[in-house]
Amino acid sequence: MRTKTAVITGAGQGTGRAIALRFAKAGIGTLLLGRTERKLRRVAEEVSALGGEASVHPLDLTDDAAVAAFGGALDGETVDILVNCAGDWLISLMDDTSNEQLDHILRLNLRAPYILSRLLLPNLRRSENASIINIGSMVTTISVPTVSAYTAAKVGLKGLTGSLAAELKPERIRVVMISPGPADTPMRAAASPDIDKTRLLPPETIADMVYAVATLPRGISTSDFLLYSMAWE
Repeated sequence: MRTKTAVITGAGQGTGRAIALRFAKAGIGTLLLGRTERKLRRVAEEVSALGGEASVHPLDLTDDAAVAAFGGALDGETVDILVNCAGDWLISLMDDTSNEQLDHILRLNLRAPYILSRLLLPNLRRSENASIINIGSMVTTISVPTVSAYTAAKVGLKGLTGSLAAELKPERIRVVMISPGPADTPMRAAASPDIDKTRLLPPETIADMVYAVATLPRGISTSDFLLYSMAWE
């Protein structure tokens, strides 16, 4: 039997790492994408320790040429799951947000998932039960100040997810966004170093939900949903 294959962006730490380890436990092979090779290799070692298989692909998702080269290397291969998890955060008043900061947030959180999903569609179409899973955010439903650029990107991702889900429905390719609340990840720690971690969502819980969605029977899907700790207010 062929081993299922998943492409995971932002796989070097946090939620992406947790998803890679969850897939490894289920025998799903992973292609780990991220900017820092050292972090990806460390995750690949953890995957191997669990008996799984992982390959490391360091690249900048905002670099179109690098992304195209990655897709070209997969020509003719089957991809069963694409998890668009990579992202960046910006806490800043609109008055203080530069055009360069806005462009970076939009390119990584919205444009990169669009381009990678489009690029890997031929590979996903080779799967008997393909999934595109986008990691969103609670800010798509709850308005929060000082994160206007990030919110714009994630709301855009929500719209992309819904439109693409409708577009690919006849092909039985599910497209779902999981929108977590604040999670115990390095990105959250950098944004809020003094936060009480007991109030945060474990990344392993997000990974469990990603796995559950990706392993639904063919032809079965769900829609964008929130996932949050009830300790968060």
